[in-house]
Amino acid sequence: MSRTFFLTLISLTVLVIVSGCASTGTTVPADTQETLIWSSAAERPNWTVDEPETVNGTMSFVGVSGKYSTEKGAREDARRNASSAVTKYMGTLVKDKFEQVKTSFGLESDVIDPTSATNEFQKQMSVNMANKVKMSKWYIEKWRTPTGTAHIIYVLAKVPESAVDESYKNTAKQMVKKAERQAKEAGDAHAKDQAQKAADFWKQMQERGVTE
Repeated sequence: MSRTFFLTLISLTVLVIVSGCASTGTTVPADTQETLIWSSAAERPNWTVDEPETVNGTMSFVGVSGKYSTEKGAREDARRNASSAVTKYMGTLVKDKFEQVKTSFGLESDVIDPTSATNEFQKQMSVNMANKVKMSKWYIEKWRTPTGTAHIIYVLAKVPESAVDESYKNTAKQMVKKAERQAKEAGDAHAKDQAQKAADFWKQMQERGVTE
């Protein structure tokens, strides 16, 4: 093999290697991992993981936001999430109570339907509890993502059991009036009897309260 041919072969090999490296460099995928770049505390507080139980008549709920480009947007979302957690929890509790008392009263489902009654309660609860759920603690994280900076916020919300009970009793009181009106307008004895039982049912629920 001549010296000239050998040098030419080496040059071609180097060129191929360099070209290969350049090609590989242009096809390396961008970093898609998210990195925590700042947080309001060195570690996530325990309450963000283990939701506190009711203490001294005060109920606690944790709200967490989605990923928002602004801190304000994340705060608002965390607040909404916490309020939603309150109404959903109470809705589940109330539905169970409805089922128990409805059976003891012998009411038909078309008079007291636990699902619709719960939905009505939750709607009323959202209105009545709007100013009673207090956001007591916040924990903020900022993340670097492929699309920019994202904020994730946790909030610890507190609400007195007395406020929940008051809201429920007011709703039950309204249902009593509705049932009594239906009893007066009933077209037959059976409908009148069921409406009166419904009124008695709501009176009992009003007296007992939701947190009993």
